[in-house]
Amino acid sequence: MPKFMSEEWLNLYEKALNSNEAYAKAASWWTGDFVFIVRASGNLDHDIMGFIGLTHGKCTGVKPISSEDEFEVVAPGKSPTSPDKITVEYTYEANHDTWIKIINGELDPIRSLLSGKARIQGEMAKVLKATDAAKELVRTATLIETEFY
Repeated sequence: MPKFMSEEWLNLYEKALNSNEAYAKAASWWTGDFVFIVRASGNLDHDIMGFIGLTHGKCTGVKPISSEDEFEVVAPGKSPTSPDKITVEYTYEANHDTWIKIINGELDPIRSLLSGKARIQGEMAKVLKATDAAKELVRTATLIETEFY
């Protein structure tokens, strides 16, 4: 069973997401890559991160991000400050215990933002228009047998 946000888990997630017709429909208009940030808590003693490329209802790529990798949140139409950095429009950040609840379907990802259990960096108004897509992102993750830390 793959560990959450490992390369194996991310590859399974990409495959599952690209097979999800409900996600493809809900996110057909969406453009904006994410870095998902899992902060140390509970049994996880270090932060972990994963890049998720999302464009027009498809996952365009995934990659675990190490603490040495640099990434930058760049608004649509803006240029990154360095070509060496991974550029995304959004980060979604929560502690490990909160992520477990989200992935297990016990906590809605949008409600977790509104309650302060998760944080997002990027254009929040666009995210709030994509609640159906967000729910499908989570539902897809629940289909993967996942070992948490």
